[in-house]
This record gives sequence, structure tokens and C-alpha cells, in this order.
Amino acid sequence: MGPAPFAVAQERFSSALVECVGTIEQTYSPGLLLIPRETTYEGVAHYTTCPVSDGVVTSGIYREVLTYTASCSANGGPSQGDITWSNGQRSHLVTTGVEVDVVGNLQVFTSVAQVFSGRYVGHLANIVTILPNITDLAACLAPPGLTANQGTATLTILP
Repeated sequence: MGPAPFAVAQERFSSALVECVGTIEQTYSPGLLLIPRETTYEGVAHYTTCPVSDGVVTSGIYREVLTYTASCSANGGPSQGDITWSNGQRSHLVTTGVEVDVVGNLQVFTSVAQVFSGRYVGHLANIVTILPNITDLAACLAPPGLTANQGTATLTILP
């Protein structure tokens, strides 16, 4: 058995093809509660800066929409979405794993994805999303629940 996907992604991180930094906005409909229920999640990341660039891509917008069972305390899982790059090309990514850590007052979601089609097809990607920890659980106690969240996002396309 080989190394875990997260270890592989971290090993290759230093020689990224492209690394982009930006912000993410998330919405949940219906909102998240303490008790798991089916919700539709939409996440839009605006990668406004790609300082380690392949000479072509300078920014991108990543969008994913999925319906799944989640709660304020159990949120995250396999997903897929599309990036539209600054040069008009697209990439379709499918996550193969998500790791969630709490660091101080932040939740750090680290995902490993594979580019299945479009620009960078066949490459792995490391997606890190940092969101404020839900310190006020009042929104999670009754409908409408936690309906939106925002934070920072980093996308790294690995060689």
C-alpha cells in the first residue's frame, strides 16, 4: 500500500505547476443544523492571484454544487467542480479525499483532487480552504440554520 494521498500531495507541493490564492463563499440550502440533514451546497472560490504560474494562467474561478447529508459538526466530503481559468480554458476536478483540522479558531479543509478533464488533465491538485470555526452555534440550533460561510482558499496544481 502506497503513501496516503495527503502525503503524496504534500511531497509534490514544492514544485507546483500553478498555485492560486483567493477567497471562497459557501452557501447551504437549507442551512446546516446540529442534526444532519440533506442540503444543497454551493461553493465558489475566486482565485485572484496565481503567483507560481505556468506563464498562461493568472487567476481562476472554481465552482461546485452538490446535494448531500451534512450538519454543522460533520460537513465535507467527496465533491467535484469546474475551474474557469483566466485564459478561458476549464478544468474539471474530482476530490478523492478531505481532511478536516481545527487550528485555533479556524477550520482547515485539505482536499486532494484529480483533474479529470481540460487544462492540467491527469494532474493532482491540493485544495486548502480555511474558514472561521463555528464559535456561535446559535445558527445551528434552529432553522434556517447556518446558510453561508466565507474564508480563504488555495489551489495547487501538482506536477
